Amino acid sequence: MLPKLNTHRFALAGLFVTALFSHNLFAEHALPEFTAKYGIQKFGIKLAEAIYQLSHTKTGYKFTQNTNLYGISSLFRDDSVSVISYVDEVDDQLLLKKHSYIQTGKEKNKDENITIQWDTSTKPAKGKITGIARNKEINLEVDTTVWEVLSFQIPLMIEANKDKKEYPYNAILKGEIDTYNFVLTSSKNITFANKDYQVLQMVRSDPHKNRQLHIWLAPELNNMPMIIENFRDGKQHSIMRLESVQLNNEKPLIEQITEYDDDI
Repeated sequence: MLPKLNTHRFALAGLFVTALFSHNLFAEHALPEFTAKYGIQKFGIKLAEAIYQLSHTKTGYKFTQNTNLYGISSLFRDDSVSVISYVDEVDDQLLLKKHSYIQTGKEKNKDENITIQWDTSTKPAKGKITGIARNKEINLEVDTTVWEVLSFQIPLMIEANKDKKEYPYNAILKGEIDTYNFVLTSSKNITFANKDYQVLQMVRSDPHKNRQLHIWLAPELNNMPMIIENFRDGKQHSIMRLESVQLNNEKPLIEQITEYDDDI
């Protein structure tokens, strides 16, 4: 049986956030525009492709993810995922404003469409979250920055560095707010597009289940996630690898992943 496509686990990880950043981090956008393609593998077979695009807007960032089944898996299922998030830069804060998640195929009731109205007259800003998550109407109030399965990458890519150990974040998932904590556990070299990059390993352990999420970030590429691994009961369940990336209008970096590699 082919495994289900569940990109809540691949949406580059987990979820997070809480954090005020200094204003100079956001001057003229802290992150470049980029387009990145990832291959999602399981049992040595590439099952899906995910395209991530970060673009600049007049007020901040637009982040999109489109995932489709690949190869033999596409012959038996028609699942796809489309995600869009809008994040504004307001004074010294990054604020999630809109998020939508649409999934087709056999998986039902996973769609989300939320809007957050922020009162920035207070420090920290206060937000009112409204919308629909998995057929459930939500109406929440928060007094801290929140993220979801896609947009969390923006603050993570901005603040991740070898001198900071823990990265706690607040996130909205399935219509509820929770806290997720990533821990910097190690670093190593990974070869991508014929070049060696030092990468930082971020690990999030699920406090309720025996599951872990490992994200490998490349500081030299603005902390672009290069590998994302999901572990269940101590065993690797799936892996997502960067296959190509273009930053701004620079020459694309391309590495075709043709086979599964247990030793990363």
